[in-house]
Amino acid sequence: MKFKGTVVLTLIFIGIVLYYFLIDIPTEERNKEEKIRLGKVLPFDSSNIKAFSIVKNKITIKLKRLSTGEWQMTEPVEAKGDSGAISTFLSFLSNLNFSRVVEESPKNLSTFGLQAPVMEVTLLTKEGETKGIRVGEDHPMGNQVYLARLSEDRVLTASITKDRLDRQAYDLRDKTILGFEVSKVKKLERTRNGEILVFEKLENSWQLSEEETTARGSKSKIESFLGTIQTGRVKEFLEEHPEQLSSYGLKNSKLTVKLTERDNNKVHILSIGGGTDNGFYAKTISSKNVFLIDQLLFDTVNNTRLVDFMDESLVDFKTEKLTDITLRMRNEIVQLTRDKKDSQSWTIEKPIKTQANAATINSLLFDLKGIRIAEFIQRSITNPKSYGLDQPEKEITLTYKNKKTWTLGLGSQTSNKDHYFAKRTGEKTIFTLKKSDTKTIFRSLYDLRDRTLLKFSNDEIQEIKINTPEQIFILKKSKKKWKLIQPESSDSIQGFIGNDILWTLNSLEFESNFLIDPGNVLTGLNQPLLSVELLDKKSKVLAHILVGKPVAKSPGLNYLKVGKNSTVSSVKSRILEDIPSSINEFKGDDPS
Repeated sequence: MKFKGTVVLTLIFIGIVLYYFLIDIPTEERNKEEKIRLGKVLPFDSSNIKAFSIVKNKITIKLKRLSTGEWQMTEPVEAKGDSGAISTFLSFLSNLNFSRVVEESPKNLSTFGLQAPVMEVTLLTKEGETKGIRVGEDHPMGNQVYLARLSEDRVLTASITKDRLDRQAYDLRDKTILGFEVSKVKKLERTRNGEILVFEKLENSWQLSEEETTARGSKSKIESFLGTIQTGRVKEFLEEHPEQLSSYGLKNSKLTVKLTERDNNKVHILSIGGGTDNGFYAKTISSKNVFLIDQLLFDTVNNTRLVDFMDESLVDFKTEKLTDITLRMRNEIVQLTRDKKDSQSWTIEKPIKTQANAATINSLLFDLKGIRIAEFIQRSITNPKSYGLDQPEKEITLTYKNKKTWTLGLGSQTSNKDHYFAKRTGEKTIFTLKKSDTKTIFRSLYDLRDRTLLKFSNDEIQEIKINTPEQIFILKKSKKKWKLIQPESSDSIQGFIGNDILWTLNSLEFESNFLIDPGNVLTGLNQPLLSVELLDKKSKVLAHILVGKPVAKSPGLNYLKVGKNSTVSSVKSRILEDIPSSINEFKGDDPS
């Protein structure tokens, strides 16, 4: 019996739960929705409206929906509707609540300004139903307005003022001047007083031209210019069907913008005429009406200069496409050629044939790409001599695989001494470069050549022999660990000492080479201050340096010779400090 009672109670509980979730809650939600709906002045779904009209002061504005996001104004003019403004208006209207019912059946609607309403809004749904509101006077207490639905006389108040509902034809009309997408423009022509400035897109870059001047354009600046035109809006519609254009300065406009689209060659033209206190007269080729544009759009179009859109980057190239670099600095010419087999290797062909420093070349090219023009001076040269560009003091030429070249010529300093005048291939425009940037471009033979003295692999070195006037030290590698075996056998030396010596020698660079051997008396290389030999596991000498006396009149430098090489070089004297020369330095003991 107890079991049956429990089952009955369980079923009752389940029934209560089901009733609560399936009937009670949905009913409560429906009641809330109905309460909200009943509180609306004009309940409707904005997406279900196919047309609406606004009548005010005997002026009628009518619009009809063409598609989901497209509207057409049919009165007072035939024009495209402003979808954004229309959507905002309908959304505001559908969410408008009334605050109270003033009278259910008023005897005199004129008391509330509803006998001859200030404004009427009529909506037509897709099902053919007509609904709307009449707007009366403002409530005496302020911030409220009297309203009535078209289908009834009941007077309502809503907590708004009349101007929140008021819409002019201008508000709901599309005010776009030129409808285009920036990314689809392939050509822009700005004509001013007969002079034409052209922006033309070539693959991923832009080219500028005006009269005989051509230059590479700045993508970001040109697209910003196009964006300003694209977002330009009509300030005021003046005349829909003008009988003449002369009074507006638009019959033979002296200022026009012509845009051509990439895919379909569609053309957009904006003509700008005279000005007033409120703006400037304008019209497009696609419509007859005359309208006003604001000062900002006029200034953007009118004040455009070629130099304002020139690319401020000095040069753009793909490093792997280069074959040669030629630097001319006064009377010295340095020519570098890329190795055909090893693209990371460069050779100096002039003034001497030697290996170039690959890291320095890469640094030069990286800096060249990053340099920005300081200022564009003028579009074309009238007197190159006055800028020092008739015979540039310095030049750099890049040669590409396709045999094309690019050259930068550097002229004289400007008046502030921190900039130089310059000119580049294919352009007549003169510009300036910062003095600091020119130094990164025009590097000396000394900087460009490979000055590394020794070339060896650390893994090959199994023995290091250091010879000083006082003592000989020998280190041997055993399982990647270095041990001192002379003058005494010791495992207690600093573990990194051997690798430090190899790193020092691997990065050793000469400061200069002596074309004529100064002789042992001056160099002291017959009795060196330091001799270092690097040997492999078969005791074959892979590298050997001799460090001699200090170089006379060159503080901080010592003479040096590599193995049996006859060339005498100079190196920084700190090599004598970087290579250990006492037992204490190997062990890391404090000499004191």
